[in-house]
Amino acid sequence: MAIYEDLEVEQGAYFRYSVDITTTTGSAYDLTDHTFSAVMKKNYSSTAIAATFAVETTAKAGEIQLILTSANSVNVKAGRYVFDVLMTAPDTQKHRVIEGIITLSPSVTS
Repeated sequence: MAIYEDLEVEQGAYFRYSVDITTTTGSAYDLTDHTFSAVMKKNYSSTAIAATFAVETTAKAGEIQLILTSANSVNVKAGRYVFDVLMTAPDTQKHRVIEGIITLSPSVTS
């Protein structure tokens, strides 16, 4: 089951969020050879992607970092969005590891 998290992102600012992925026993999940995709959309049925996150991993520690650069966040209209992170294992099985709502607050200064 995916972790549910509500996140706040500032428009035009650099955003980084860490997620620790663990096994059912609580130890770090080995992310070696896993790939990740992460996007935010206006709603679950939307086909338009508002922004794509870069995902960095610390494989042996079971940690991923979701990154939205300031150049990407400045181009997204302020508001409420949904997001999720999909992990693809080496055997091509897919797992959603985190999902939730992102509130993008408007920027006065660009």
